[in-house]
Amino acid sequence: MPPVSILDGKRSACDWPDDPNAVAPGLMDPRRQPRLIRFDFVGNANDSAWLANPEQPLSFPRAMGDTAGLRSPRTQELILTAQHRIDGTDGWRGKGFTPETMRQSLFADHSRAADPALNSTVTACRNTPFGTVLVDGNLVDVSEACPILAARKSHAYTSDSRGSWLFATYWSYLLGGQVVEKLPWRVPFDAKDPVHTPNALGPGSPAVRDAPARAVFALRKAGTPLNARLSDAQNITRGGEQIPVHGSIGELGVLNVITSGQVGGRTDVVFGSRFIQEVRFTADGPPQTSSLLTYSQSADPTSPHYADQTRPFSVGQWVTERFTEEQIAASPQLEVEVLN
Repeated sequence: MPPVSILDGKRSACDWPDDPNAVAPGLMDPRRQPRLIRFDFVGNANDSAWLANPEQPLSFPRAMGDTAGLRSPRTQELILTAQHRIDGTDGWRGKGFTPETMRQSLFADHSRAADPALNSTVTACRNTPFGTVLVDGNLVDVSEACPILAARKSHAYTSDSRGSWLFATYWSYLLGGQVVEKLPWRVPFDAKDPVHTPNALGPGSPAVRDAPARAVFALRKAGTPLNARLSDAQNITRGGEQIPVHGSIGELGVLNVITSGQVGGRTDVVFGSRFIQEVRFTADGPPQTSSLLTYSQSADPTSPHYADQTRPFSVGQWVTERFTEEQIAASPQLEVEVLN
């Protein structure tokens, strides 16, 4: 977490400001607050506004957030995704942003945290003497996990990815409740290169050696295969139906945040993306918009809308928004009820 500012109420220096340029007493001058207009991109993934675009870092009073500090893996992923889309190096046709590529970007479910950590993790796994690690009194064979972690699918959190649940479990054990910056990086955070640092975990670190073993032990204890598909482990229950959910925890640097927990003795999705939307504004017509209410439109298990948008979310489909009478009339789902 970034540092927290604490105000001393006994000191006049900590009084709320009385700025003549503010819109109301106690507020800051809007000109001192962070703002940025660019023609390439700006973005935010729950960090401060400092790195809305790395080409133009912002400065602002500390009360508005931190600057020149470690960005979350999710913020790094957002920036790199935007840069690759502009360069046309993300594997999708063409360059620049379109409604389609915006939807693809959000549901790519790539883990930024895995990029600087995976090679060192695999090296540590493969160099484990006799392929076994003693953790908490348990001798764990990790040899099966090494090739699974090495596969590219292990850090893509699409529903069909294999090994991703293993890597996510490993990452949770490696973090152990601490911030990413505290991990044993060989290249520490550098404010001059905030998108690519820190990187390169030290493969000789005891934590990097032990965390895969803890993950292997946990999955085997739960009866989950090490190469299980994400859809085998990450689901949400709707009316007794297990609906696979793609994405992963924010600490892994996945844009589409999804967090699982224990619900009634089983693992279920408990937090994450809720209302998501992409919008394209045009000069000669209404906005072009797609959205999803991921937890669906009704909390009533007996309602036909209890899972109506969770299922499309599961398979990467979106709902087309409609603004004009013509658009509404053209909807194949339109139902008209005349009230007398």
